[in-house]
Parts: sequence; C-alpha cells; structure tokens
Amino acid sequence: MKPKSKLNFDKNPIFTSKTNVLKLLKRHVKLSRIEKILDFTIEDWQKDKNKILARITTYFPSKKVIIRSSAIGEDSEESSKAGSYESVLNINSNSKAQLTSAISYVINSYKEKNNLNKNNQILIQTQNLDIITSGVIFTRTSDLASPYYVINYEEGKSTVGVTQGSVNETIKISRYSNNKILTKKWNLLLSAVKEIQSIISSDSLDIEFGITQSNAVVIFQVRPMTSFQKFKTKKFDSSIKTEINKNQKKFLKLKNANKLYGNFLIFSDMTDWNPAEIIGNNPRPLDYSLYNFLIMKDAWYKGRTKLGYQKFNPHSLMVKFGNKPYVDIRASFNSLIPESFEPKLKKKLMNYYLEKLSKNPQLHDKAEFDILFTSYDLSLRKRLKELQNFNFSKKEIESIYNLLLLLTQKIIDEFPKTSVQCDKSIRKMTQNHLSYMKKLKKTDSYSIKLKIAENLLNDCRNFGTTPFSLMARIAFIGTAFLKSFVSQNYFSQKTIDKFMNSLNTPLSNFQYDLSKFYDNKITKKQFLGKYGHLRPGTYDITVDRYDNENPFLNDIKFHNVKVSKNNKIDFKKIVKVLKSDNLIISSHELFSFIRNSLIMREELKFEFTRNLSDALELIADVASNLGFSREDIAYLDINTIFSYHNVHTKSKLKLFWKKKIEQHKRISQVNSRLVLPPIIFSENDFELIQYYF
Repeated sequence: MKPKSKLNFDKNPIFTSKTNVLKLLKRHVKLSRIEKILDFTIEDWQKDKNKILARITTYFPSKKVIIRSSAIGEDSEESSKAGSYESVLNINSNSKAQLTSAISYVINSYKEKNNLNKNNQILIQTQNLDIITSGVIFTRTSDLASPYYVINYEEGKSTVGVTQGSVNETIKISRYSNNKILTKKWNLLLSAVKEIQSIISSDSLDIEFGITQSNAVVIFQVRPMTSFQKFKTKKFDSSIKTEINKNQKKFLKLKNANKLYGNFLIFSDMTDWNPAEIIGNNPRPLDYSLYNFLIMKDAWYKGRTKLGYQKFNPHSLMVKFGNKPYVDIRASFNSLIPESFEPKLKKKLMNYYLEKLSKNPQLHDKAEFDILFTSYDLSLRKRLKELQNFNFSKKEIESIYNLLLLLTQKIIDEFPKTSVQCDKSIRKMTQNHLSYMKKLKKTDSYSIKLKIAENLLNDCRNFGTTPFSLMARIAFIGTAFLKSFVSQNYFSQKTIDKFMNSLNTPLSNFQYDLSKFYDNKITKKQFLGKYGHLRPGTYDITVDRYDNENPFLNDIKFHNVKVSKNNKIDFKKIVKVLKSDNLIISSHELFSFIRNSLIMREELKFEFTRNLSDALELIADVASNLGFSREDIAYLDINTIFSYHNVHTKSKLKLFWKKKIEQHKRISQVNSRLVLPPIIFSENDFELIQYYF
C-alpha cells in the first residue's frame, strides 16, 4: 500500500541524521515498522544526565534497548559515514549504570572521529528480540548502480552483524523479478522497501532491516547510497531488463537443444576449464572468442575421446550469458564418462551427478573430485559406496569400478606412446613457428601479418591445446592418485608437496632463471629470450608481454622454490596395494606416469602460449597501423579479425573493424551492468542471484 502522495524534500532535505529519517518514516510507513524512538543531543546530555536517564526508564519500562549513534550529517546525500560511530545492544532500560556507560561509549566514538558537534544526537530504541533475519538491503548495486536489490543478511536472533557490518549471506534480486520466485519474507521486505523509496522519492537507498518470526519487517536505518554519484543511474535500466529477458530465452532454448544424457541443464562459471579464473567474469570479445577457439570449441572434447571417454556430437563447452562465460555442465559431465559404460548406466550416472550438484551447488568448482567418478584411484571403492543411496545396484557399482580400472590401466599402458605423440606436436608447432617468424621479417603487409597470426592460432589449437587437453586429463589422473595416497594415509601431504615442488616444470625453471637474473648471473636479454612471450593475462591483448618495453621484471612476483634433486617417492608399498586392486604397474612406471604427465602438461601450456602471444602481438601491430588501440581491438572477436579475407582494401577493413568495435562496446557496456550468478539451474537464476560457499 503506497502513501497518497510523495513528500517534497527539495528545500528541507530528509537526510540530516539517522534519528530524523526514522522519525519521519515512522509517521508514514505502513508495510514495515520502526521501533519506539527517544533521542537527545550531546548538549542535552551534558546539561542534565539524570533527567534523560529518567525519561529513558519511563519511555522504555523494563525493556532491552539499543543505544545508537545519530550524528548530524552522518548519512547525507553527498557522503555516508556508515559504521563510523558506535552502537551498543542489550542495555537494560532500568539500569542507569548500563545506560550511562553505553551513552558515553557512543559519544566517545564521535570524539574519536573528531566530530565534536554538540547537536549530534543519541538515539534510543526498543531492541526487538523477535528478529530471525537481519541485514542490509541496497536498492542498487554499489559499483555500477545496476537495478538490483542487494541483500546482505544473516539468519538468527542477533543483529550484531548488521550493526558491525559483518553479515555473511548475499542474494541479489532484479528490480523486474517475478514475485512468484521469491520467498514470502523477501517479498514482504521488497514491498516495504519500495514503499520507503516512494515516500523518500529515491531509488538509491541503503536500508538496515530485521524480519521477525511473524514476517514483520522492522527498519533500523535508511540512508542514501553515495558510491555511484558519477553514474546516471537510470540510463541502462530498461536495457538491463531487456538483456535479462534475452538471457532467459537463451537458457530455455539451450535447455532442449542438445541431446545428451542428463535430465536437465546447468551452467557454472568454475567447473571444468574454469573460465571465471582463466578469462574472468567480464571478458571482452577477443578474450572470450580466443579461449573458445583454442580450447572450449572442440579441443577439450578431442583430448578426452582419444583417451577412451564418451563420444557424442560435440559443441562448444562454453556459453556466454551477458559478458560472462559459463561451462555447460551436462556436456562436461558427459565427456568424462567412459565410452565403455552401457547406455543405461551412463544415463543413470549422469542424473546422479546432476542431482548431487543441484543439492550441493557449493561443489561446482570441485566437481571432479567431489562428484564425478572419472578414473581409478585408491579412494574410488570407498567413494562409490555413496551410489548405494541412489538406487545403484551392487552389480552396477562393481561395473563402474571395474570399467574405470580398465580405462585407467589403458591410459597408463599407453602413456609412453602418448608422450611421444605430444612431443611430436610440440616440435611441429615449434618448427612452424620458426618458419612463420622468418616470413615476418620479409613483409610489412597487414594481410600477411594477419595470415601468419591465423596460422599461429590454428597450430596452437591443433598442436598445442588439443594435446594439452589430453595431457591435462592424464595429469588429473596422476593428481587423483596422489590425493588418494594422502587420504588413505599412505603418505603425508608434506611428502606429496615436496614431490610436487621438486618437479622440473616451466614454472620452476622460470623461478630459477628469475633468481639468476636478480643475482646478475644471466642477462635481461637471455631471460626474456626464454620467457618474454609470457603475459599475466594469457588471452588478454591489453596486457603487455614481459618482453615489451615496460619494466615488468621489477613487478614479477618471485617465489623462492628450491628444486630438490632427490625427488623420488618410494612407491613400492603403494604398488602392492594397487596390484591387490588389479592395477598392474611397477613403482618406476607409477613414478614416471605421475611425474611426466604433470611436467608435460605444463610444457605444452608453455609452448602453446608462445603461439598465442605472438599472434596477439601481430593483431595488435596491424590494429595500431589501422589507428586502433589494444583496448579497441579487444572488442573484436577472432572471427571478425580473420574476416579480413573478405575485405579487399585497407580502408574498408578499417571501417569494418570500427563499426564492429563500436557495436561490441555498446553491447558490452550494458552487459557489464548485469548481475549474473556463479551457477545457473533455471531461467529464474537471472532474476534471483544466489551465491554458494
């Protein structure tokens, strides 16, 4: 129920003090309540403490009260001093000693902040003891002023988290959300907040609240949001509403598009190849399209099928909603089921995986260890016992165990051959790279430079990321072995850590050579000749390489990792256990498999990033020649860049790129203001955004 008319505060602004705001609202709100208020100034207190103490006792007979700060200008429309001053809870209104101590404590907090205004107020209110949820709701996001309600809250009777700013749960709700998807308490809270927005004529508020057992909304404080004054807050609101609807329609379309095992679709920003970490939550078109082209389009799938995992009609593992990249969980989980499983078992296992993730969304970034069964290790039989609670028969569980054992045995047996093939891929990519670099020295043609960049990226995918995908899966099996050796108490974590730190990988070599450079044992030219192609953001053209002119070597984080020469673990006792499980392997083979898979995974990554990095530099060079900055060119996707084949003059190419850059910048600007969840289960998750820890 809305008030009959809005109040006009143009001449007499409302945000003068916490007390004044609450007093005004108390006279007008109908969908929430504000506890009884008694206030006085520091000057009043200094003149007659006893009179004020008597008033408090009379006004709040036998009550628990809260003593709160209410400084003049504490929460103005220009600035907010939220949390600057103290409040004291659980004060007995009949105890003059407690009241005096608490009031003095609040007044001292003014002094500590050098706010000596005698008109600063002390606010006394009844302390509501019936609160079961408390928190703070912002009526826009604090960074970009996007039209979402942001609720930071905690469950329980205590409101200490609100007063101290330490509430630990967060949800975000679109301004345009359907009330039907919200729980009763959030619907009631939003209704109360919208009423306050209407009374105050502001849609940018920061409101402290509590919700009682009977779902009554109690308002503790209302202040303006001041963090985004530079933004025109309503500029993008209607566009964001449109984009939310587009994303919902896209999700529903994808839901029925792919005929894979699994009853429903889930998207995650962290599961499998971890796009949120690799390219971030808000990548530009070039970052996203490169990651998709090199890995997520099909390299991820090819590497797995070569090892014996399930074959199906592949599609990109990555999907973008707004600017944010997600992994298609159903495709990911299907790709990690062995091809040898019976169709009925595949389907049953997939539904188990999806159901477990739905009930435990906090596992979405740990799915391979905590949800899936993808290979044999010493913990497998124990982990498979969980399937008994999901209607898997003993025969089915035994079949899963035996088939995973056979798959793991096959991968181990073929590892020497696989390693040779990966070595050949690295050599082929390196030879081609040298050939391309020689051609570059003889040309200044933009089309030849783009052609070489295209060749570098094609080689990167064919000879780099595809075998990298295969070796990453093998290295995961090796890592799973090590984890199970610890979990089953055969080795300590310290022993495994020493083993891992002893591996001679590109990273350990980098750290070793960086130490030599700092000690003047090798020159800058020698160091950069080996590592200059690296950049902190592998897919980001706006991030300079180490061999650019900027003094990056001074900024590289150095970790003093000592490489141990004695890097062998005595695997003899483990091999006996493995043989009892029918995995046939010698201690030397086990050591070699784990060690070399981990090393080769890193070597493949080191080498394919050289091709990627050089391709990005060629694209940046051509872009600069056409008048575009690195920031500009980041807004082109890789397919647009390589459409130069179809544009026959330099001037036409420049106009074509300019048009696309401007278009993508506009789209990205809107999408960057979308709030998107870490995991998507349904179309409702674009309106009600939840976080899982």
